[in-house]
Amino acid sequence: MKKAYKSLENNLLQVIPQSKSIFFIAFFFLSFSSIYAQKHKFYIPDSLKNKSYKELFKPQLTHSNNTLLVKTYANAYLNKAKNEKDTVKIANGYSQLISLSAKNSNYKTTLNYCDSIIHLTKNNEDYTYPSYGYMVKGIVFYSLGNYKKSLDNYLIAEKLAKKNNNITQTYYIQSGIGQLKMFWGNYNESKTILKKNRTILNSNKDKFKNFKFLHYNNIMTLSNSYCLIKKPDSAIIYVNDAIKEISANKDSHYYYAFIYQLGTVQYYQGKYKKAIKNLDISLPYIKNANDLLNIYYYKALCYENLSKNKLAFPNFKKADSIYSISKDVTPEIRDIQFHILNHYKKQKDVENQLKYIDRLLYVDSIIDYNKKYISETLLKKYDRPALLLEKEKIIKTLNKNNETSSFFISGLSFLVIVLFGFIINYYLKQKQYKKRFKKLTLELKEANKPIIHTESNLTKIQGISIEIINQILKGLNDFEQNNKFIDNEINLNILAKKLNTNSNYLSKIINFYKKKNFSSYLSDLRIDYSIKKLTNDHTFRKYAIKAIASEIGFNNTESFSKAFYSKTGIYPSYFIKEIEKQD
Repeated sequence: MKKAYKSLENNLLQVIPQSKSIFFIAFFFLSFSSIYAQKHKFYIPDSLKNKSYKELFKPQLTHSNNTLLVKTYANAYLNKAKNEKDTVKIANGYSQLISLSAKNSNYKTTLNYCDSIIHLTKNNEDYTYPSYGYMVKGIVFYSLGNYKKSLDNYLIAEKLAKKNNNITQTYYIQSGIGQLKMFWGNYNESKTILKKNRTILNSNKDKFKNFKFLHYNNIMTLSNSYCLIKKPDSAIIYVNDAIKEISANKDSHYYYAFIYQLGTVQYYQGKYKKAIKNLDISLPYIKNANDLLNIYYYKALCYENLSKNKLAFPNFKKADSIYSISKDVTPEIRDIQFHILNHYKKQKDVENQLKYIDRLLYVDSIIDYNKKYISETLLKKYDRPALLLEKEKIIKTLNKNNETSSFFISGLSFLVIVLFGFIINYYLKQKQYKKRFKKLTLELKEANKPIIHTESNLTKIQGISIEIINQILKGLNDFEQNNKFIDNEINLNILAKKLNTNSNYLSKIINFYKKKNFSSYLSDLRIDYSIKKLTNDHTFRKYAIKAIASEIGFNNTESFSKAFYSKTGIYPSYFIKEIEKQD
Protein backbone atom coordinates (compact mmCIF):
# COMPACT_ATOMS: atom_id res chain seq x y z
CA MET A 1 0.00 0.00 0.00
CA LYS A 2 2.17 2.80 -1.33
CA LYS A 3 0.47 6.15 -0.82
CA ALA A 4 1.75 9.61 -1.65
CA TYR A 5 -0.80 12.41 -1.43
CA LYS A 6 1.71 15.15 -2.21
CA SER A 7 3.94 15.31 -5.27
CA LEU A 8 7.64 14.47 -5.08
CA GLU A 9 8.79 18.06 -5.49
CA ASN A 10 6.66 19.14 -2.53
CA ASN A 11 7.93 16.25 -0.43
CA LEU A 12 11.50 17.32 -1.16
CA LEU A 13 10.68 20.96 -0.52
CA GLN A 14 9.54 19.96 2.98
CA VAL A 15 13.06 18.90 3.89
CA ILE A 16 15.09 21.71 2.31
CA PRO A 17 17.10 23.38 5.10
CA GLN A 18 16.75 27.14 5.32
CA SER A 19 19.83 27.87 7.44
CA LYS A 20 23.24 26.31 8.03
CA SER A 21 22.69 24.48 4.70
CA ILE A 22 24.91 22.88 2.07
CA PHE A 23 22.82 21.32 -0.68
CA PHE A 24 23.13 20.03 -4.25
CA ILE A 25 26.53 21.19 -5.53
CA ALA A 26 26.70 20.25 -9.20
CA PHE A 27 29.57 18.08 -10.40
CA PHE A 28 30.63 20.71 -12.94
CA PHE A 29 31.05 23.30 -10.20
CA LEU A 30 33.04 20.88 -8.02
CA SER A 31 35.38 20.11 -10.89
CA PHE A 32 35.96 23.55 -12.34
CA SER A 33 35.02 26.29 -9.90
CA SER A 34 38.42 26.16 -8.21
CA ILE A 35 40.08 26.82 -11.59
CA TYR A 36 37.90 29.67 -12.81
CA ALA A 37 36.58 31.29 -9.64
CA GLN A 38 39.44 33.75 -9.52
CA LYS A 39 38.95 34.92 -13.11
CA HIS A 40 35.19 34.82 -13.57
CA LYS A 41 32.45 36.86 -11.93
CA PHE A 42 29.10 35.11 -11.94
CA TYR A 43 26.21 37.10 -13.41
CA ILE A 44 23.54 38.70 -11.22
CA PRO A 45 20.80 40.92 -12.73
CA ASP A 46 21.26 44.61 -11.79
CA SER A 47 17.88 44.66 -10.05
CA LEU A 48 19.00 41.89 -7.67
CA LYS A 49 22.65 42.81 -7.04
CA ASN A 50 22.04 44.68 -3.81
CA LYS A 51 19.54 42.23 -2.30
CA SER A 52 20.46 40.22 0.78
CA TYR A 53 20.47 36.42 0.90
CA LYS A 54 17.25 36.54 2.91
CA GLU A 55 15.54 38.64 0.25
CA LEU A 56 16.76 36.35 -2.54
CA PHE A 57 15.45 33.29 -0.71
CA LYS A 58 11.99 34.74 -0.01
CA PRO A 59 10.35 33.83 -3.40
CA GLN A 60 11.04 30.17 -2.64
CA LEU A 61 8.58 30.46 0.24
CA THR A 62 6.05 32.95 -1.11
CA HIS A 63 5.95 32.37 -4.90
CA SER A 64 6.53 28.62 -5.22
CA ASN A 65 4.10 28.39 -8.19
CA ASN A 66 5.95 31.07 -10.17
CA THR A 67 8.72 28.87 -11.53
CA LEU A 68 10.47 31.59 -13.55
CA LEU A 69 10.62 34.03 -10.61
CA VAL A 70 11.86 31.37 -8.17
CA LYS A 71 14.54 30.20 -10.62
CA THR A 72 15.74 33.76 -11.29
CA TYR A 73 16.10 34.53 -7.59
CA ALA A 74 17.66 31.14 -6.83
CA ASN A 75 20.30 31.63 -9.54
CA ALA A 76 21.00 35.15 -8.26
CA TYR A 77 21.40 33.74 -4.73
CA LEU A 78 23.74 31.04 -6.06
CA ASN A 79 25.88 33.42 -8.13
CA LYS A 80 26.14 35.91 -5.26
CA ALA A 81 27.46 33.09 -3.08
CA LYS A 82 29.91 31.98 -5.79
CA ASN A 83 31.24 35.52 -6.18
CA GLU A 84 31.72 35.74 -2.43
CA LYS A 85 33.20 32.21 -2.32
CA ASP A 86 30.85 31.29 0.53
CA THR A 87 30.55 27.48 0.37
CA VAL A 88 27.55 27.22 2.71
CA LYS A 89 25.66 29.91 0.81
CA ILE A 90 26.55 28.23 -2.50
CA ALA A 91 24.97 25.08 -1.18
CA ASN A 92 21.91 27.08 -0.08
CA GLY A 93 21.55 28.32 -3.63
CA TYR A 94 21.58 24.82 -5.02
CA SER A 95 19.08 23.71 -2.37
CA GLN A 96 16.57 26.18 -3.77
CA LEU A 97 16.84 24.59 -7.20
CA ILE A 98 15.92 21.11 -5.98
CA SER A 99 12.16 21.71 -6.01
CA LEU A 100 12.41 22.99 -9.59
CA SER A 101 14.30 19.94 -10.86
CA ALA A 102 11.83 17.61 -9.11
CA LYS A 103 8.86 19.58 -10.45
CA ASN A 104 10.15 18.99 -13.97
CA SER A 105 10.65 15.27 -13.11
CA ASN A 106 14.38 15.74 -13.65
CA TYR A 107 15.25 13.12 -11.07
CA LYS A 108 18.66 12.39 -12.56
CA THR A 109 19.71 15.98 -11.90
CA THR A 110 18.25 15.78 -8.41
CA LEU A 111 20.29 12.66 -7.63
CA ASN A 112 23.41 14.29 -9.09
CA TYR A 113 22.89 17.20 -6.69
CA CYS A 114 22.71 14.71 -3.82
CA ASP A 115 25.94 13.02 -4.90
CA SER A 116 27.58 16.44 -5.09
CA ILE A 117 26.60 17.38 -1.55
CA ILE A 118 27.87 14.03 -0.27
CA HIS A 119 31.18 14.47 -2.11
CA LEU A 120 31.57 18.05 -0.90
CA THR A 121 30.84 17.34 2.77
CA LYS A 122 32.05 13.76 3.21
CA ASN A 123 34.83 14.84 5.57
CA ASN A 124 32.71 17.36 7.48
CA GLU A 125 31.51 16.80 11.01
CA ASP A 126 28.41 18.89 10.48
CA TYR A 127 24.99 18.83 12.17
CA THR A 128 23.27 18.64 8.77
CA TYR A 129 25.73 17.09 6.33
CA PRO A 130 26.43 14.77 4.63
CA SER A 131 23.43 12.92 6.12
CA TYR A 132 21.10 15.33 4.33
CA GLY A 133 22.31 14.22 0.90
CA TYR A 134 21.78 10.54 1.73
CA MET A 135 18.35 11.27 3.20
CA VAL A 136 17.09 13.07 0.08
CA LYS A 137 18.42 10.26 -2.11
CA GLY A 138 16.38 7.85 0.02
CA ILE A 139 13.24 9.91 -0.62
CA VAL A 140 13.86 10.17 -4.37
CA PHE A 141 14.66 6.47 -4.86
CA TYR A 142 11.53 5.51 -2.88
CA SER A 143 9.43 7.72 -5.15
CA LEU A 144 11.06 6.10 -8.21
CA GLY A 145 10.33 2.59 -6.89
CA ASN A 146 14.01 1.69 -6.38
CA TYR A 147 13.52 0.37 -2.84
CA LYS A 148 16.96 -1.23 -2.52
CA LYS A 149 18.79 2.06 -3.13
CA SER A 150 16.23 3.93 -1.04
CA LEU A 151 16.91 1.69 1.97
CA ASP A 152 20.71 1.80 1.49
CA ASN A 153 20.69 5.62 1.57
CA TYR A 154 18.25 5.83 4.48
CA LEU A 155 20.47 3.59 6.61
CA ILE A 156 23.60 5.67 5.96
CA ALA A 157 21.68 8.87 6.66
CA GLU A 158 20.20 7.46 9.87
CA LYS A 159 23.62 6.56 11.27
CA LEU A 160 24.97 10.07 10.61
CA ALA A 161 21.81 11.87 11.81
CA LYS A 162 21.78 9.96 15.11
CA LYS A 163 25.47 10.67 15.59
CA ASN A 164 24.71 14.41 15.34
CA ASN A 165 21.46 14.12 17.33
CA ASN A 166 19.60 15.74 14.43
CA ILE A 167 15.97 15.22 15.50
CA THR A 168 14.31 16.48 12.32
CA GLN A 169 16.44 14.36 9.99
CA THR A 170 15.99 11.33 12.23
CA TYR A 171 12.21 11.82 12.00
CA TYR A 172 12.22 11.88 8.17
CA ILE A 173 14.52 8.87 7.94
CA GLN A 174 12.52 6.84 10.47
CA SER A 175 9.35 7.68 8.54
CA GLY A 176 10.97 6.40 5.34
CA ILE A 177 12.15 3.18 6.99
CA GLY A 178 8.72 2.72 8.59
CA GLN A 179 7.07 2.99 5.17
CA LEU A 180 9.51 0.47 3.69
CA LYS A 181 8.80 -1.97 6.55
CA MET A 182 5.07 -1.60 6.01
CA PHE A 183 5.48 -1.84 2.24
CA TRP A 184 7.14 -5.26 2.45
CA GLY A 185 5.02 -6.86 5.15
CA ASN A 186 6.52 -5.90 8.55
CA TYR A 187 3.28 -4.20 9.57
CA ASN A 188 3.61 -4.33 13.37
CA GLU A 189 7.19 -3.05 13.28
CA SER A 190 6.13 -0.25 10.95
CA LYS A 191 3.28 0.72 13.30
CA THR A 192 5.71 0.89 16.25
CA ILE A 193 8.06 3.23 14.33
CA LEU A 194 5.20 5.45 13.14
CA LYS A 195 3.72 5.78 16.64
CA LYS A 196 7.14 6.62 18.06
CA ASN A 197 7.59 9.22 15.32
CA ARG A 198 4.19 10.69 16.17
CA THR A 199 5.42 11.29 19.73
CA ILE A 200 8.65 12.90 18.44
CA LEU A 201 6.66 15.15 16.09
CA ASN A 202 4.19 16.35 18.74
CA SER A 203 7.00 16.96 21.24
CA ASN A 204 9.05 19.09 18.81
CA LYS A 205 6.46 21.14 16.90
CA ASP A 206 8.68 24.22 16.90
CA LYS A 207 11.48 22.31 15.12
CA PHE A 208 9.28 21.28 12.17
CA LYS A 209 8.31 24.26 9.98
CA ASN A 210 6.19 21.87 7.87
CA PHE A 211 4.45 20.38 10.91
CA LYS A 212 0.98 20.25 9.31
CA PHE A 213 2.15 18.19 6.33
CA LEU A 214 4.08 15.77 8.57
CA HIS A 215 1.14 15.54 11.00
CA TYR A 216 -1.29 14.47 8.28
CA ASN A 217 1.24 12.23 6.53
CA ASN A 218 1.87 10.40 9.83
CA ILE A 219 -1.88 9.87 10.35
CA MET A 220 -2.22 8.56 6.80
CA THR A 221 0.59 6.00 7.08
CA LEU A 222 -0.36 5.02 10.64
CA SER A 223 -3.95 4.30 9.59
CA ASN A 224 -2.57 2.17 6.72
CA SER A 225 -0.51 0.11 9.18
CA TYR A 226 -3.59 -0.54 11.34
CA CYS A 227 -5.51 -1.72 8.27
CA LEU A 228 -2.73 -4.11 7.32
CA ILE A 229 -2.62 -5.68 10.80
CA LYS A 230 -6.38 -6.17 10.46
CA LYS A 231 -7.41 -3.47 12.91
CA PRO A 232 -9.40 -1.14 10.62
CA ASP A 233 -11.57 0.07 13.53
CA SER A 234 -8.43 1.65 15.04
CA ALA A 235 -7.48 3.10 11.64
CA ILE A 236 -10.89 4.74 11.18
CA ILE A 237 -10.48 6.67 14.45
CA TYR A 238 -7.34 8.39 13.13
CA VAL A 239 -8.95 9.13 9.76
CA ASN A 240 -12.21 10.53 11.17
CA ASP A 241 -10.29 12.75 13.62
CA ALA A 242 -8.17 14.08 10.75
CA ILE A 243 -11.25 14.83 8.61
CA LYS A 244 -12.89 16.69 11.52
CA GLU A 245 -9.70 18.69 12.09
CA ILE A 246 -9.35 19.51 8.37
CA SER A 247 -13.02 20.54 8.11
CA ALA A 248 -12.77 22.76 11.20
CA ASN A 249 -9.69 24.49 9.76
CA LYS A 250 -11.28 24.66 6.27
CA ASP A 251 -8.09 23.10 4.90
CA SER A 252 -9.31 21.72 1.55
CA HIS A 253 -5.73 20.91 0.50
CA TYR A 254 -5.80 17.68 2.51
CA TYR A 255 -9.54 16.98 2.54
CA TYR A 256 -9.86 14.70 -0.50
CA ALA A 257 -6.70 12.80 0.39
CA PHE A 258 -8.45 11.73 3.61
CA ILE A 259 -11.74 11.00 1.83
CA TYR A 260 -9.69 8.60 -0.31
CA GLN A 261 -8.12 7.18 2.86
CA LEU A 262 -11.58 6.83 4.42
CA GLY A 263 -12.68 4.74 1.43
CA THR A 264 -9.59 2.53 1.77
CA VAL A 265 -10.22 1.89 5.48
CA GLN A 266 -13.92 1.18 4.80
CA TYR A 267 -12.83 -1.55 2.37
CA TYR A 268 -10.90 -3.24 5.20
CA GLN A 269 -14.00 -2.85 7.42
CA GLY A 270 -16.09 -4.68 4.82
CA LYS A 271 -18.21 -1.57 4.10
CA TYR A 272 -17.81 -1.97 0.36
CA LYS A 273 -20.60 0.34 -0.90
CA LYS A 274 -19.45 3.21 1.33
CA ALA A 275 -15.86 2.58 0.29
CA ILE A 276 -16.74 2.83 -3.43
CA LYS A 277 -18.67 6.07 -2.84
CA ASN A 278 -15.76 7.79 -1.04
CA LEU A 279 -13.16 6.51 -3.51
CA ASP A 280 -15.26 7.95 -6.36
CA ILE A 281 -15.62 11.31 -4.56
CA SER A 282 -11.86 11.63 -4.13
CA LEU A 283 -10.91 10.38 -7.62
CA PRO A 284 -11.08 13.73 -9.53
CA TYR A 285 -8.78 15.38 -6.96
CA ILE A 286 -6.05 12.73 -6.79
CA LYS A 287 -3.13 13.26 -9.16
CA ASN A 288 -0.40 10.92 -7.91
CA ALA A 289 -0.07 7.76 -10.06
CA ASN A 290 0.28 5.36 -7.12
CA ASP A 291 -2.78 6.82 -5.41
CA LEU A 292 -4.85 6.56 -8.61
CA LEU A 293 -3.73 2.95 -8.99
CA ASN A 294 -4.80 2.24 -5.40
CA ILE A 295 -8.21 3.85 -5.90
CA TYR A 296 -8.99 1.63 -8.90
CA TYR A 297 -7.53 -1.41 -7.10
CA TYR A 298 -9.68 -0.96 -3.97
CA LYS A 299 -12.77 -0.20 -6.06
CA ALA A 300 -12.18 -3.46 -7.93
CA LEU A 301 -11.81 -5.40 -4.67
CA CYS A 302 -15.02 -3.84 -3.34
CA TYR A 303 -16.98 -4.77 -6.47
CA GLU A 304 -15.55 -8.28 -6.33
CA ASN A 305 -16.70 -8.69 -2.73
CA LEU A 306 -20.12 -7.43 -3.78
CA SER A 307 -20.13 -10.18 -6.48
CA LYS A 308 -20.13 -7.54 -9.23
CA ASN A 309 -17.29 -9.01 -11.28
CA LYS A 310 -18.31 -7.15 -14.43
CA LEU A 311 -17.58 -3.88 -12.61
CA ALA A 312 -14.50 -5.24 -10.82
CA PHE A 313 -12.58 -6.25 -13.95
CA PRO A 314 -12.49 -2.78 -15.66
CA ASN A 315 -11.10 -1.28 -12.43
CA PHE A 316 -8.39 -3.95 -12.24
CA LYS A 317 -7.54 -3.11 -15.87
CA LYS A 318 -7.35 0.64 -15.12
CA ALA A 319 -5.00 -0.04 -12.21
CA ASP A 320 -2.92 -2.27 -14.47
CA SER A 321 -2.72 0.42 -17.16
CA ILE A 322 -1.25 2.86 -14.60
CA TYR A 323 1.34 0.23 -13.62
CA SER A 324 2.18 -0.26 -17.33
CA ILE A 325 3.22 3.40 -17.44
CA SER A 326 4.86 3.81 -14.03
CA LYS A 327 6.53 0.34 -13.87
CA ASP A 328 6.60 0.78 -10.07
CA VAL A 329 6.28 -2.79 -8.74
CA THR A 330 4.33 -2.74 -5.47
CA PRO A 331 2.73 -5.69 -3.64
CA GLU A 332 -0.69 -4.63 -4.97
CA ILE A 333 0.53 -5.09 -8.56
CA ARG A 334 0.86 -8.83 -8.03
CA ASP A 335 -2.75 -9.13 -6.88
CA ILE A 336 -3.95 -7.03 -9.82
CA GLN A 337 -2.13 -9.27 -12.32
CA PHE A 338 -3.53 -12.37 -10.60
CA HIS A 339 -7.14 -11.13 -10.81
CA ILE A 340 -6.77 -10.22 -14.49
CA LEU A 341 -5.22 -13.63 -15.25
CA ASN A 342 -8.16 -15.36 -13.50
CA HIS A 343 -10.59 -13.34 -15.60
CA TYR A 344 -8.95 -14.43 -18.86
CA LYS A 345 -8.79 -18.01 -17.60
CA LYS A 346 -12.58 -18.03 -17.09
CA GLN A 347 -12.98 -16.48 -20.57
CA LYS A 348 -10.66 -19.20 -21.98
CA ASP A 349 -8.60 -16.42 -23.58
CA VAL A 350 -5.34 -18.37 -23.97
CA GLU A 351 -3.35 -15.53 -25.54
CA ASN A 352 -4.02 -13.13 -22.66
CA GLN A 353 -3.51 -15.93 -20.13
CA LEU A 354 0.04 -16.44 -21.39
CA LYS A 355 0.65 -12.69 -21.40
CA TYR A 356 -0.42 -12.29 -17.76
CA ILE A 357 1.34 -15.44 -16.58
CA ASP A 358 4.59 -13.91 -17.91
CA ARG A 359 3.78 -10.57 -16.25
CA LEU A 360 2.91 -12.31 -12.99
CA LEU A 361 6.17 -14.28 -12.98
CA TYR A 362 8.13 -11.07 -13.66
CA VAL A 363 6.37 -9.15 -10.87
CA ASP A 364 6.93 -12.08 -8.50
CA SER A 365 10.66 -12.07 -9.24
CA ILE A 366 10.93 -8.31 -8.56
CA ILE A 367 8.87 -8.53 -5.36
CA ASP A 368 10.81 -11.55 -4.09
CA TYR A 369 14.13 -9.79 -4.72
CA ASN A 370 13.07 -6.52 -3.09
CA LYS A 371 11.39 -8.22 -0.15
CA LYS A 372 14.36 -10.49 0.54
CA TYR A 373 16.92 -7.69 0.22
CA ILE A 374 14.98 -5.20 2.32
CA SER A 375 14.07 -7.75 5.02
CA GLU A 376 17.65 -9.01 5.34
CA THR A 377 19.18 -5.52 5.21
CA LEU A 378 16.75 -4.12 7.77
CA LEU A 379 17.56 -7.03 10.07
CA LYS A 380 21.34 -6.70 9.70
CA LYS A 381 21.76 -2.94 9.45
CA TYR A 382 18.72 -1.52 11.26
CA ASP A 383 17.04 -3.95 13.68
CA ARG A 384 20.18 -5.73 14.88
CA PRO A 385 22.19 -2.52 15.61
CA ALA A 386 19.13 -1.17 17.43
CA LEU A 387 18.97 -4.35 19.52
CA LEU A 388 22.71 -4.19 20.24
CA LEU A 389 22.35 -0.56 21.31
CA GLU A 390 19.47 -1.55 23.57
CA LYS A 391 21.59 -4.36 24.95
CA GLU A 392 24.42 -1.93 25.77
CA LYS A 393 21.99 0.33 27.60
CA ILE A 394 20.70 -2.62 29.62
CA ILE A 395 24.24 -3.73 30.53
CA LYS A 396 25.12 -0.19 31.72
CA THR A 397 22.01 -0.17 33.87
CA LEU A 398 22.88 -3.61 35.24
CA ASN A 399 26.33 -2.47 36.33
CA LYS A 400 24.87 0.37 38.41
CA ASN A 401 22.83 -1.88 40.63
CA ASN A 402 23.90 -5.39 41.62
CA GLU A 403 20.42 -6.51 42.59
CA THR A 404 18.95 -5.22 39.36
CA SER A 405 21.89 -6.75 37.54
CA SER A 406 21.15 -10.21 38.93
CA PHE A 407 17.53 -9.89 37.94
CA PHE A 408 18.30 -8.91 34.36
CA ILE A 409 21.04 -11.52 33.96
CA SER A 410 18.59 -14.17 35.14
CA GLY A 411 16.07 -12.82 32.68
CA LEU A 412 18.57 -12.87 29.82
CA SER A 413 19.58 -16.43 30.77
CA PHE A 414 15.94 -17.43 30.72
CA LEU A 415 15.56 -15.90 27.26
CA VAL A 416 18.59 -17.85 26.04
CA ILE A 417 17.09 -21.07 27.43
CA VAL A 418 13.73 -20.30 25.81
CA LEU A 419 15.47 -19.46 22.54
CA PHE A 420 17.47 -22.71 22.74
CA GLY A 421 14.21 -24.56 23.36
CA PHE A 422 12.69 -22.94 20.29
CA ILE A 423 15.72 -23.95 18.20
CA ILE A 424 15.51 -27.57 19.37
CA ASN A 425 11.76 -27.61 18.75
CA TYR A 426 12.31 -26.15 15.28
CA TYR A 427 14.98 -28.78 14.51
CA LEU A 428 12.72 -31.64 15.64
CA LYS A 429 9.82 -30.27 13.60
CA GLN A 430 11.99 -30.01 10.49
CA LYS A 431 13.15 -33.59 11.02
CA GLN A 432 9.54 -34.72 11.39
CA TYR A 433 8.50 -32.77 8.29
CA LYS A 434 11.30 -34.36 6.26
CA LYS A 435 10.17 -37.84 7.34
CA ARG A 436 6.57 -37.03 6.38
CA PHE A 437 7.72 -35.63 3.03
CA LYS A 438 9.66 -38.82 2.19
CA LYS A 439 6.62 -40.91 3.13
CA LEU A 440 4.39 -38.72 0.98
CA THR A 441 6.63 -38.99 -2.12
CA LEU A 442 6.86 -42.76 -1.62
CA GLU A 443 3.07 -43.05 -1.38
CA LEU A 444 2.77 -40.94 -4.53
CA LYS A 445 4.98 -43.37 -6.49
CA GLU A 446 3.11 -46.41 -5.19
CA ALA A 447 -0.37 -44.89 -5.55
CA ASN A 448 -2.91 -47.38 -6.88
CA LYS A 449 -5.43 -46.69 -9.59
CA PRO A 450 -8.93 -45.80 -8.37
CA ILE A 451 -11.21 -48.69 -7.43
CA ILE A 452 -13.77 -49.40 -10.16
CA HIS A 453 -16.96 -50.74 -8.65
CA THR A 454 -19.28 -53.08 -10.55
CA GLU A 455 -22.81 -54.16 -9.71
CA SER A 456 -21.56 -57.61 -8.72
CA ASN A 457 -19.35 -56.36 -5.87
CA LEU A 458 -21.57 -53.58 -4.55
CA THR A 459 -23.08 -53.58 -1.06
CA LYS A 460 -26.64 -52.35 -0.81
CA ILE A 461 -27.31 -49.30 1.35
CA GLN A 462 -30.66 -49.11 3.12
CA GLY A 463 -33.18 -47.26 0.97
CA ILE A 464 -30.93 -47.09 -2.15
CA SER A 465 -31.04 -49.64 -4.96
CA ILE A 466 -27.91 -51.30 -6.39
CA GLU A 467 -28.63 -49.68 -9.76
CA ILE A 468 -28.62 -46.16 -8.25
CA ILE A 469 -25.46 -46.90 -6.23
CA ASN A 470 -23.71 -48.14 -9.38
CA GLN A 471 -24.84 -45.08 -11.35
CA ILE A 472 -23.60 -42.64 -8.67
CA LEU A 473 -20.25 -44.42 -8.23
CA LYS A 474 -19.65 -44.26 -11.99
CA GLY A 475 -20.44 -40.54 -11.86
CA LEU A 476 -18.01 -40.07 -8.97
CA ASN A 477 -15.32 -41.94 -10.90
CA ASP A 478 -15.78 -39.55 -13.84
CA PHE A 479 -15.76 -36.59 -11.38
CA GLU A 480 -12.42 -37.77 -9.97
CA GLN A 481 -10.71 -38.83 -13.21
CA ASN A 482 -11.52 -35.57 -15.04
CA ASN A 483 -10.52 -33.35 -12.10
CA LYS A 484 -13.93 -31.70 -11.92
CA PHE A 485 -13.39 -31.20 -8.19
CA ILE A 486 -11.10 -28.17 -8.77
CA ASP A 487 -14.17 -26.02 -9.50
CA ASN A 488 -14.38 -23.82 -6.37
CA GLU A 489 -18.16 -23.51 -6.72
CA ILE A 490 -18.83 -27.26 -6.41
CA ASN A 491 -20.79 -28.45 -3.38
CA LEU A 492 -22.92 -31.47 -2.40
CA ASN A 493 -26.14 -30.13 -3.95
CA ILE A 494 -24.49 -29.04 -7.22
CA LEU A 495 -22.69 -32.38 -7.62
CA ALA A 496 -25.90 -34.30 -6.84
CA LYS A 497 -27.69 -32.44 -9.63
CA LYS A 498 -24.82 -33.14 -12.06
CA LEU A 499 -25.09 -36.87 -11.21
CA ASN A 500 -28.91 -36.83 -11.59
CA THR A 501 -29.51 -37.83 -7.98
CA ASN A 502 -30.28 -36.16 -4.67
CA SER A 503 -27.88 -34.90 -2.02
CA ASN A 504 -29.10 -37.46 0.57
CA TYR A 505 -28.22 -40.47 -1.65
CA LEU A 506 -24.91 -38.92 -2.69
CA SER A 507 -23.91 -38.16 0.89
CA LYS A 508 -24.72 -41.72 2.07
CA ILE A 509 -22.80 -43.34 -0.78
CA ILE A 510 -19.71 -41.16 -0.25
CA ASN A 511 -19.79 -41.89 3.48
CA PHE A 512 -20.12 -45.66 2.90
CA TYR A 513 -17.82 -46.23 -0.09
CA LYS A 514 -15.27 -43.41 0.38
CA LYS A 515 -15.21 -43.76 4.19
CA LYS A 516 -15.46 -39.97 4.69
CA ASN A 517 -17.96 -37.13 4.53
CA PHE A 518 -18.39 -35.01 1.39
CA SER A 519 -16.27 -32.10 2.67
CA SER A 520 -13.29 -34.38 3.49
CA TYR A 521 -13.76 -36.27 0.21
CA LEU A 522 -13.62 -33.06 -1.83
CA SER A 523 -10.69 -31.65 0.18
CA ASP A 524 -8.66 -34.88 -0.14
CA LEU A 525 -9.18 -34.99 -3.92
CA ARG A 526 -7.91 -31.44 -4.25
CA ILE A 527 -4.88 -32.04 -2.02
CA ASP A 528 -3.94 -35.24 -3.90
CA TYR A 529 -4.28 -33.32 -7.16
CA SER A 530 -2.10 -30.46 -5.88
CA ILE A 531 0.61 -32.90 -4.74
CA LYS A 532 0.78 -34.55 -8.17
CA LYS A 533 0.73 -31.23 -10.04
CA LEU A 534 3.39 -29.65 -7.80
CA THR A 535 5.58 -32.73 -8.21
CA ASN A 536 5.33 -32.83 -12.00
CA ASP A 537 4.70 -29.22 -13.08
CA HIS A 538 7.70 -26.90 -12.59
CA THR A 539 5.75 -23.78 -13.62
CA PHE A 540 2.93 -24.54 -11.15
CA ARG A 541 5.49 -24.55 -8.31
CA LYS A 542 6.38 -20.95 -9.19
CA TYR A 543 2.86 -19.78 -8.31
CA ALA A 544 2.23 -18.10 -4.98
CA ILE A 545 0.40 -20.26 -2.40
CA LYS A 546 -2.69 -18.07 -2.90
CA ALA A 547 -2.65 -18.76 -6.64
CA ILE A 548 -2.17 -22.52 -6.12
CA ALA A 549 -5.09 -22.60 -3.68
CA SER A 550 -7.36 -20.83 -6.17
CA GLU A 551 -6.20 -23.05 -9.02
CA ILE A 552 -7.27 -26.27 -7.25
CA GLY A 553 -10.60 -25.00 -5.92
CA PHE A 554 -9.91 -23.53 -2.47
CA ASN A 555 -11.33 -20.10 -1.75
CA ASN A 556 -8.39 -18.85 0.31
CA THR A 557 -4.81 -19.64 1.29
CA GLU A 558 -5.62 -20.48 4.90
CA SER A 559 -8.15 -23.23 4.11
CA PHE A 560 -5.76 -24.77 1.56
CA SER A 561 -2.78 -24.77 3.96
CA LYS A 562 -4.88 -26.28 6.78
CA ALA A 563 -6.27 -29.00 4.50
CA PHE A 564 -2.80 -29.79 3.12
CA TYR A 565 -1.31 -30.05 6.62
CA SER A 566 -4.26 -32.11 7.90
CA LYS A 567 -3.79 -34.71 5.15
CA THR A 568 0.03 -34.76 4.86
CA GLY A 569 1.40 -33.44 8.16
CA ILE A 570 3.42 -30.74 6.34
CA TYR A 571 2.63 -27.33 4.88
CA PRO A 572 2.50 -26.70 1.10
CA SER A 573 5.38 -24.21 1.27
CA TYR A 574 7.61 -26.89 2.83
CA PHE A 575 6.54 -29.46 0.25
CA ILE A 576 7.34 -27.07 -2.64
CA LYS A 577 10.75 -26.25 -1.14
CA GLU A 578 11.66 -29.95 -0.83
CA ILE A 579 10.42 -30.77 -4.34
CA GLU A 580 12.58 -27.91 -5.67
CA LYS A 581 15.58 -29.38 -3.83
CA GLN A 582 14.98 -32.76 -5.49
CA ASP A 583 14.90 -31.14 -8.92
